[in-house]
Amino acid sequence: MKAAAVVALALSALAAAPAASALERLPAVLHVHSDLTTGDLALEELVRAAEGQGIQALLLSENYLLRIEYGLLPFRALTRVAAEAPGVLGPGVERYLARVEEIRRRQSRVLLLPGVEVVPHYRWTGSPLGVDLTVHDSQRNLLVFGVTDPALLSRLPVIGNRDEPIYTWQSALDALPGLLVLPGLVLVLRRRRHRRRIGGAVVVVRRRAWFTGGLLVGLGVLALVRGWPFTIDRYPPWEDFGTEPHQALIDHVEHLGGAVVWSFPEAVDNGQRNLGPLRVTWQTQPYPDDLLRTARYTAFGGLYEQPVHVVDPGGVWDRLLVQYAAGERSRPAWAVGESGFHGFTAGKRVGSVQTIFLVQERSEAAVLAALRRGRLYALQRAPDAELVLADYSVVAGGAVAQSGDRLPVAAGTPLEVRIGVEANPGLPLPVRVTLVRNGAVVEAWAGQTPFRAVHREQADGPTVFRVDVRSTAPHRLLTSPIFVGGP
Repeated sequence: MKAAAVVALALSALAAAPAASALERLPAVLHVHSDLTTGDLALEELVRAAEGQGIQALLLSENYLLRIEYGLLPFRALTRVAAEAPGVLGPGVERYLARVEEIRRRQSRVLLLPGVEVVPHYRWTGSPLGVDLTVHDSQRNLLVFGVTDPALLSRLPVIGNRDEPIYTWQSALDALPGLLVLPGLVLVLRRRRHRRRIGGAVVVVRRRAWFTGGLLVGLGVLALVRGWPFTIDRYPPWEDFGTEPHQALIDHVEHLGGAVVWSFPEAVDNGQRNLGPLRVTWQTQPYPDDLLRTARYTAFGGLYEQPVHVVDPGGVWDRLLVQYAAGERSRPAWAVGESGFHGFTAGKRVGSVQTIFLVQERSEAAVLAALRRGRLYALQRAPDAELVLADYSVVAGGAVAQSGDRLPVAAGTPLEVRIGVEANPGLPLPVRVTLVRNGAVVEAWAGQTPFRAVHREQADGPTVFRVDVRSTAPHRLLTSPIFVGGP
């Protein structure tokens, strides 16, 4: 179909049908670190940078507990060594939440939503005896938003946060060296007889075994201090539990009314460090299939500053959306733009990747509600221009569905999928607009902004529509799905 005919057809259809309820576009940057943990900038500086780029909300994702531990069998607590990066749990989440509230009181131009980046689990392979150790999945992370009660936030069920009392055989092994205190005290307190020859005479001397006894007491006390209270992680780092620890955290946050986002599912994090003769490697491989292995999370990083294939037509995202449409999942998952901003290194900007929330009011509560409901689209943009989703809706029999909605219709009902893409500022940008239906490309158009198109068909069972818009690099826009029909 020629571009002019498409535009004319779209405009006539838009004029004939009722308009969807107006929602305000609220540009936000999701996954931002400040100097409270591993970011370079103070919250005040982040707010100024965001405001200068027209960003209206920052979804902070400060490190929760980024501590990696290793201990040798059988006495893991006594031999434990650890490496830790700054996180909010150590100083207390109260300080973090209070700091965010302080900045909120000082300004109202940029909304601040406090969240945390969580490592639910990591695991070790290798052995120091083989001078080669590898820690896996230390960046297989989840972002948590909407949990702002300090008592609840401080008790997230993640590795290293042994809030609940769990005792196993390892607890007994860790406590066992503490018994060295008893023989050590006996050696220190009890005088033993020793025969000593002086010239031609033999003298009996009573002495305490200070060194041996003191050494045993010291080891025992050290074991008690390092092991106390001898609780063990529900998912300890010496076993592979798959996605079970991540699902446990998702379910916990859902129970608290929060939102969970899978972070950077296709990112790679590898490195190596030599500690004397010991080589320590860290390795996190892409984990897109974890989106299918877990359930009831809110969203995932679907657009960020590297190639992402999980959102390709027919890929992982489409598979889980079709499962939801068919009633095989209790909830869908949305693709968000994920920044991972720590500072202005390598030319990185605060707003290169954004999540545009579609809200009825400008508030933190409205942003969280839009995140949970899928009222959003993911955006990658240039410093001086961006794509704008002017319209995305499905119309059937006078009813209108927008991003994240389900439109109940009977089979055979005529449908119209309406798409409008503009550019800000209003200079024309070339675009290729792809409409994906149940994981397959059903129609694609090439044109330039301002762009309008309408796709028509009849309802035929559970259907998922979503739109992928590309322009000259780095411009890209991903919509949330609209569901039609189904259970």
